[in-house]
Amino acid sequence: MWISAFYDQAELESLALAAYLALGDYEKAEAHAHRSLAALRPTMQRSEAIAKARLAQAQLGQGDLEPAVATAMSIPKNPAGQHPRIGNMLHNFGNALRITAPTSPLTQAWDDYVHSSEGTR
Repeated sequence: MWISAFYDQAELESLALAAYLALGDYEKAEAHAHRSLAALRPTMQRSEAIAKARLAQAQLGQGDLEPAVATAMSIPKNPAGQHPRIGNMLHNFGNALRITAPTSPLTQAWDDYVHSSEGTR
């Protein structure tokens, strides 16, 4: 009974998301991210922020810069989005974005967003 309180379908999808992301299978990771987000209970704000950060990484891994940046920017700046783990994930996302597309206007938009958000994150 206790395990079903945490390991619901959303969490299982999130675990699969993390695994496929680590394997570099970004397409499958993205699919699991969408299923995880769809199954999350409204109170699971930190889990939602983590899933969105991983989704952004999966989208970036596929070369989908615009959706990746939009997903990363959609992570709320409330306490759930301020969790150190999420901050680290977004920092890594920004580094990967700058490596992937250093001269893209989307990279500049991300950097501007991060710098303007530093006081609110």
